[in-house]
Amino acid sequence: MLRFVFIFLILAQVWGNTHWAYADDLALADTLSVAPHSILGGIIKSVSSADSTKGTKSEIVVIDASNKTIHILVTPTTTLWDVDAKAIMLDKFLPKAHVNIIYLTTEEGINIGKSIKILK
Repeated sequence: MLRFVFIFLILAQVWGNTHWAYADDLALADTLSVAPHSILGGIIKSVSSADSTKGTKSEIVVIDASNKTIHILVTPTTTLWDVDAKAIMLDKFLPKAHVNIIYLTTEEGINIGKSIKILK
């Protein structure tokens, strides 16, 4: 019986976590374009982390294949991957690294990162 209760509690915890969302992300969802965009083999120009005292947000600036500079906002729901497809933190992304990025664009022209992966 104790084993059943333990399994039930774990399943309840997992199920509950799948329904959490950030209010900012839900607000952005209404303003995003329908189709995601991608950058394949882009080169990181710069990486900046959020700073609440300055009011800045996390961002990666990438140069795409056509030599265009694109700013990507990194939100709490943006997935960040290393070469081996393991989750990593933003500080592991370094300038001049090659990346694949999937992002959405708001009506205001803000690019919101969905997935960013470091390439070999």
